[in-house]
Amino acid sequence: MVIRFKKGKNQSKHKPDTLTCIRDDGSVTWTYLHRGFAIQDFAHYVVETTLGYQHSFFGLVAKGYDIPDFNQPKAKRPFEIPKEAINTEVIVGLLQTDLLESLRGNADRCELLRDYGALLPVKITDAQLETMQQKLQALLQQWHDLQPGTSMTLQFKI
Repeated sequence: MVIRFKKGKNQSKHKPDTLTCIRDDGSVTWTYLHRGFAIQDFAHYVVETTLGYQHSFFGLVAKGYDIPDFNQPKAKRPFEIPKEAINTEVIVGLLQTDLLESLRGNADRCELLRDYGALLPVKITDAQLETMQQKLQALLQQWHDLQPGTSMTLQFKI
């Protein structure tokens, strides 16, 4: 699946960032991204590709789930969110928090994922954690450097 992040031309004039996924069968799903929300999707990509997850956000999208359906209330959502996807949200949140604390210069407070890793239902090695941190920083730098109106593309394999 091809994942395309497009930086909006003008956030204040309702030309926001977008996330588009083009599945291997050619079908497409997309959504607008709220300002600053790309970091969560980058974190999902990093976690899912590093840990080999296939039943989390991008894995489910690749299998045919539509992005807007994830925002539906549980009773209206046309699918049940798998346990792997729920666990991924916790990892994504901790990874994002660690990165943001690191960027703020709070190195002493950016070890949440390592500190709480033992409580997670999946074991994350130090090497995987370091890989995820480096990949997320690289994607955010690439996004930061991207000019408005242009896109960056990632590949996701299931």
